[in-house]
Amino acid sequence: MYGKWFECKVSLKRTLDDGTQKQVKESYIVDALNFTEAETRILDETRVYGDVTLVSIKYCEANEIVDSHNPNDGYWYKVKIAMISIDESAGKEKKVNVNIYVRAKDFKSALANTESYMGGSVMDYTITSITETNIMEVLEYNKPAENAQQK
Repeated sequence: MYGKWFECKVSLKRTLDDGTQKQVKESYIVDALNFTEAETRILDETRVYGDVTLVSIKYCEANEIVDSHNPNDGYWYKVKIAMISIDESAGKEKKVNVNIYVRAKDFKSALANTESYMGGSVMDYTITSITETNIMEVLEYNKPAENAQQK
């Protein structure tokens, strides 16, 4: 991870299967140091689609990004996990909630990908929710989006 995660929503024209064009809004998660860098990166990455307008940008509460690197996995899921640790000074269990964005083809795969990712963890954890998002792509700092590679 480079900096912080930002959720950027852009408005652009997409060509539909029937050949017509439609103005759509798409969301992306961008790895950047600040809002200015996130804005620059998302506009640079999406300019291949023509006239793109940044609609909104906000902090994204992503603790981890788990990309399956499988081209058939076309959806991003937000997985909320409660990590359970022992507060040694108080002698109590302590829950820390984390958000993981997981790429998968469906809900079942999102669960499997999360469990595989968490398999090496020594901490006890509970998956509290899995939600399909409208995220199109995650743009990590050192890894350009697949779309951008086609420039």
